[in-house]
Amino acid sequence: MTAGNESAIWIQEIDAALEKWRQGDYVLGEHWFVQRYDPQRPLTKASLDAAQQGIDDLIESEVRGFVVVTQTCDIVRSCSSRPFIEVVPLVEVDEQYLCEIERGRRPQYAFIPGVVEHRLVADLDRIMTVEKAVVAGWERKQGCQSDQEVRSLAQALARKRIRFAFPDDFTQWAGKLQSR
Repeated sequence: MTAGNESAIWIQEIDAALEKWRQGDYVLGEHWFVQRYDPQRPLTKASLDAAQQGIDDLIESEVRGFVVVTQTCDIVRSCSSRPFIEVVPLVEVDEQYLCEIERGRRPQYAFIPGVVEHRLVADLDRIMTVEKAVVAGWERKQGCQSDQEVRSLAQALARKRIRFAFPDDFTQWAGKLQSR
């Protein structure tokens, strides 16, 4: 078998494995989130620990799982032309936070109905790009069951990325209204 034929077979296998994946689908288990940091100025506990251990500038943090945030139309495109998928880690939150996230009150997070029983949510502040071949090896779990759940997730993703930056004086004024 030639390298070209082998590559074509891999592409078909990967594409077939991703046919059912949708935005909001997730995977649970032992997974690792990779981030770059500045060892001279660590900002998080994970980066401080890495700096103290002398780890250069890339660290891995164990996470409970990942949620796919790439749009479905791009997930199902052939990996030969669209080889990457964006994922965000699943993090555990308390019941109060979970309710606030479900209501859209915490734009850092997205509510994923499929993992609500574990009190897990998508941490939209941390995003990682992986090749589709990696996702093809994961056991897919459906994150959203209904069209309304799909729309709610899309709204949460949009809210995070396309928020209008209000001037500070308006934000202070609106904060008084919001607290009432």
